[in-house]
Order: sequence, then C-alpha cells, then structure tokens
Amino acid sequence: MAETFFTLSEIGELARLVNSLGIIGAQLIARNRPEHYQRAHANLQNFRRTNKELLERIDGMARNTGDESALRLAEDLEKLPADVAQALQLARRCLLASAYLGHCIAAVDRAAEAKPVAAQPDKTLH
Repeated sequence: MAETFFTLSEIGELARLVNSLGIIGAQLIARNRPEHYQRAHANLQNFRRTNKELLERIDGMARNTGDESALRLAEDLEKLPADVAQALQLARRCLLASAYLGHCIAAVDRAAEAKPVAAQPDKTLH
C-alpha cells in the first residue's frame, strides 16, 4: 500500500465497513439471522451514501493491487443471489474485501507506530 493515509474518522468508518461485510458474508452462508443481514445491508447502503469519496479511494487502491473492491462488492450485493453458488461467491468476496480493508487499517496502525503523531483531542474512534 503506497503511502496512503487515513484520518482517525476514516479508520473508524473502515472498521464499520469491515463489520458490515463480515456480517453479510456470514449470513449469506449461515442464513440463521436475517435481521442481522438486513441491518448490515442497510449499514452498507448508508456507508455508500455518506462515504462515497472514501469508498472510491479504497476502490482505486484495491484495483491497483488486484484485491477485492468493496465498492464493486457493495454494488453486486444490491441484488439477492439467485442460487447457492452465487451466495457462496458473494460470501467469498465479502471475506476477501474484509481482509483487504483489515490490511488497510493495520497498515495505518503500523505507520503510526513508526512516526510519532501529535495528539488530536477532538478526534476519537468512540
């Protein structure tokens, strides 16, 4: 990941995106908590509306490295899978996108350890 920086707020948003994709992927396989799927899907749609620029930036990064694009996945999740094979493929893509986003978050964490950063009292992850 070449010199890409995220604000604390963006890191929090990425973590919420990972959570939504993880729940969607798990529910595509387990299908035991439809209310979790619906809420995660609604959160994903909200993320797309409120974080369009961040999602497009992450899409470009993922495409450059050959990783799963959360933007393309979110678009594909707009349609329910027609069969089990499609559901499993979407679940696989959720896992891959979550892994890539987790890497993005971890890379920022490692970069922060390498460079001292001035405290920003008004910026928290909570």
